[in-house]
Amino acid sequence: MSYINTISNNRIKEIVKLHQKKYRDELGLFIVEGIKAIEELIKNNIDIKEIYALKDFETEKYTVKIIDEAIMKKISTTSSTCEILAVAKKKEYNINDFKNKNKLILLDSISDPGNLGTIIRSASAFGIEGIVLYKDCVDMYSSKVIRSSAGNFFKTPIIEVKDIEDFNQNFKDFKKISTALYEKNTISINECKNIKKYIIMFGSEANGLSTELIKIADKNIILKMKNNVESLNLSVCASIIMYELYKL
Repeated sequence: MSYINTISNNRIKEIVKLHQKKYRDELGLFIVEGIKAIEELIKNNIDIKEIYALKDFETEKYTVKIIDEAIMKKISTTSSTCEILAVAKKKEYNINDFKNKNKLILLDSISDPGNLGTIIRSASAFGIEGIVLYKDCVDMYSSKVIRSSAGNFFKTPIIEVKDIEDFNQNFKDFKKISTALYEKNTISINECKNIKKYIIMFGSEANGLSTELIKIADKNIILKMKNNVESLNLSVCASIIMYELYKL
């Protein structure tokens, strides 16, 4: 256990940089806040570089640096001061980690970190084996995504795919199922039980599923709703579909 008592400490300045995506990408590091999330880091063998806390935190493997509240406010990403914060190394997955999986979801250019975190949480709860972030999605390592996942961020592998050619090449063995508001090739969720390998594709909050993904979809799923309701929140829709698939 060590103590840091100056807010001008160079390491503190480096941690504050991790509030920004460009530095998270450059350094390959990210911030995790809260005891539950840090315990999940440890359980899932994520490479933790440092742990900072307002009081002692018991761990056999890591040295905890005790800091005062002023410094914690500086390095924290939340408006209310957290009690414990870790700096960890990103865990990188590649396409080979997805080859032997059967149940995947794709998120197309989603922008809301709360939605992504909630979907990660639901994916973990309902047996989804991997998540594909397609094109320009919100940064999965933003603190709000991690908080919204409620300790489940590290349980489901996530990979980024930037263009349609890579997606088609690397996921050619999967049936691609869109979630768009059209009737072409529409199936019920129950019919998915007869599909061995599938990837359910969800569109962005603002624009829905892109035309290029709709064009390559093998099947489509529509959630039936009352006529006076136009649409559901993305994370709600995705969670309902994942739950129904889990029951099959």
